[in-house]
Amino acid sequence: GNKLIMKKKLLLTYPNQRWEKEDTNTTWNLNPGTLCLLAEMVRDEVDVKVIDAQFYNLSVQQFINKVSDYKPDYVGISVLTSEYSNILDVAADAVKDIDPNIIVIAGGVYITIDYKQIMQNESIDYCVRGEGEYVIRELIQYLNGKQDNLPSEGIVYRNNREIIDSPPAIVSDLTKLPWPDYSLVKLEDYTNHEEREGPVWGTERPTFRLIVTRGCPVGCSFCQVEYISGKKTRTRDPEDVVNELLFLKRKYGVKSVIFEDDNISMNKRFFMRLLELMIEKKLNLKWIIQAFAIFTLKEKMLDLMVKAGCVGVNVAIESGNQRVMDEIVLKPLKLERIPPLIKKITDRGLFVLANFIIGFPGESWGEIRETIRFAEHSGADYCKFFVAMPLSHTKMLDMAISKGVLDTDGHLFMDWRYGQISSDEWTSKDISTLRAYEWDRINFSTKEQRKKISEMWSVTENQVEVIRKQTRDAVNFGTKMPNDITPV
Repeated sequence: GNKLIMKKKLLLTYPNQRWEKEDTNTTWNLNPGTLCLLAEMVRDEVDVKVIDAQFYNLSVQQFINKVSDYKPDYVGISVLTSEYSNILDVAADAVKDIDPNIIVIAGGVYITIDYKQIMQNESIDYCVRGEGEYVIRELIQYLNGKQDNLPSEGIVYRNNREIIDSPPAIVSDLTKLPWPDYSLVKLEDYTNHEEREGPVWGTERPTFRLIVTRGCPVGCSFCQVEYISGKKTRTRDPEDVVNELLFLKRKYGVKSVIFEDDNISMNKRFFMRLLELMIEKKLNLKWIIQAFAIFTLKEKMLDLMVKAGCVGVNVAIESGNQRVMDEIVLKPLKLERIPPLIKKITDRGLFVLANFIIGFPGESWGEIRETIRFAEHSGADYCKFFVAMPLSHTKMLDMAISKGVLDTDGHLFMDWRYGQISSDEWTSKDISTLRAYEWDRINFSTKEQRKKISEMWSVTENQVEVIRKQTRDAVNFGTKMPNDITPV
């Protein structure tokens, strides 16, 4: 009676965004660490394999072949944004065509936000709402017959025809999470490869992308983070973070890090301790911060950042008009503080990228022009302009609806270049055009600027010219655009 019980098999996958559209502006390779962490949470319960159709640009048929070869019992499909909603259905339908008994579980930011719509597709058995680490563990235990009940939060399922949802799951203590099982992917493929086609802010390769905090208390009107990961900032143990980076440096030769947190410096105690440990443990990695809350900056913090290897920060300023900041953006930022803070950072040899948004509901043409002017004189090395995009579950969408300024008939399509809001003073086309031409003027007017940006992007000066032209051309294509490359 010593029968070997075969472990069931779980496949975790990112579908390929190109199944929907090829768009260098938004076709980002996703962080494999997310899938590797989910795998680590269930490795004692199931055998796990990761298939990243996005990174390896698999066709639907190649994806089907790989799934068929593995013969999984469960397939977890992760999709980040609603812009690529259709690829979830493509992947789920493909899996059910292979074998209708495979249980399909969908997760990711898009699923958290739109699960009711997603469950209309019968190929999807479960949706994970919120942070899935413990949800997937409990769900697999339930499916394996080890638990009587489904997880109490974070799960959406069908009871006959009825869709049953539970509240979103939040991992309250990030310090308890294990490290991802990176052995499930060829990590060196990711660390030596750009995040997407088109220019990326270069740090030395191999480079590693990491998120060490979740949640943000600021509550900007256009942002979904509060809805997705809550108002409270949760942090990992800084010592554990530095140990993981030391491990990655030793094992994979990592030379630089990109912190992709929504707000890494919000919990000052955590951030200062992280910096101190990077210095103490002689981490010696170069790193950049994708989203730095510049209003948290203090002299001592900047000293430690420089000493700990920081080479640049991306700061979200959003508006150059104080009324828009206070009444529409809802960010606690006093504009007169910004240029002196940027100067402090650039004086220490770090680069500063600054993000701005134009075309908010209720914003006047004069206020939009003020934002452009403010950006130009902010002292940032590079300024990026976004068109205001009213995402679901944001205060900005509520504002746009209550003012009656949405162009679309309530059907939002996701695209960061084309506005969907208008006013008596401007059209969404005005905003898209202004965005492209002012981006071009402010960043590329002098030979020195063009040279500096080609170095920052690690592309040739000829390639810079091509990207500028593509961005200008895209303005004239209405909403059917070619691949407009707007660097991040």
